[in-house]
Amino acid sequence: MTDRSRISMLSTEMLEAKQIGVRGLSCYGFRLLDGTFLYGPIALFPKTALSWRVPTPEDITPRSLALFAALEPKIDILVLGVGDKKNIDKVRASVAPFLREHKIGLEIMDTEDAIATFNFLNAEGRYVGAALYPPDDMVVTDKEYGRALALLKGWDTVEENPLLTGLSDTINGAEDLVKRLWSGDEKSWQSARQKVLESPSEREERMQQEMNDKEKKRIE
Repeated sequence: MTDRSRISMLSTEMLEAKQIGVRGLSCYGFRLLDGTFLYGPIALFPKTALSWRVPTPEDITPRSLALFAALEPKIDILVLGVGDKKNIDKVRASVAPFLREHKIGLEIMDTEDAIATFNFLNAEGRYVGAALYPPDDMVVTDKEYGRALALLKGWDTVEENPLLTGLSDTINGAEDLVKRLWSGDEKSWQSARQKVLESPSEREERMQQEMNDKEKKRIE
């Protein structure tokens, strides 16, 4: 089964179980798995989505997270998407002590990565919450731009509804799981991430090269 097939199956299972998941985002808000679009920052729970009134990333404070700390039973993990990467350190310094005091685990990252993490943990059955702030700086990759151009055709020639294309492209279960469990530094994580994303042929080629290098060192 391919990664895309597993992702599609994951999304289908979440929809059937009426679990909340996010399949897209923009500077204006978030598209949920069921097609609903929510404007602005949002607070997510396993089966519920709420508006989260946070005007700017600077307003992500213990007070704005009080809802998550007041829940009973308490959530295990709060996935905090702070918009862009540049906001991570400042927000972490503001809210980490508060969440630690309430014994709530914190996963803080840019919002695109936070979406993938929340989807995966929710599908896994964890008691997880997410606080997501829309990114200010959306970067469109060449691949995404190419996909958009490919959809510029007559409706009678489109094989898939373009509003549903890429239903779960932000979910990468294997990568998210490795990152969640990773305890090394950022440099070694990037190396591990690259291995996770390798295709079977790339993995076989790398392993063969590593064996050749070891044999060469042994002979020397």
